[in-house]
Amino acid sequence: MEKKKISVLWYFVITFAIIGIIIITKTVVVIKDQHEERSIYSMRSTVEYYAKRCYLEEKCNGTVTLQTLYDNEYLKNEVVNPVTKEVINHDLEIKYEDEKIIINW
Repeated sequence: MEKKKISVLWYFVITFAIIGIIIITKTVVVIKDQHEERSIYSMRSTVEYYAKRCYLEEKCNGTVTLQTLYDNEYLKNEVVNPVTKEVINHDLEIKYEDEKIIINW
């Protein structure tokens, strides 16, 4: 019986295919993580912006909640975590101290 030999070219093709798959997988994971981080940053920035605006317009005093921002019509839609798709708790505490918004996430 004759044995079939795999040519050296096939070894190179298989090696490059495996390396390509590894690189593509790693790139997709990094891009997905960056997207999630940016989405969360965007959500937090939006809440902080409207909370600060509420304090500066003197409609909010002391510690307020996310519900206060809804009631004062600063936020029109419910705030949703972009990664888990869960609605953020309306009792989330927001404070304005030293000209900075502090949110107890």
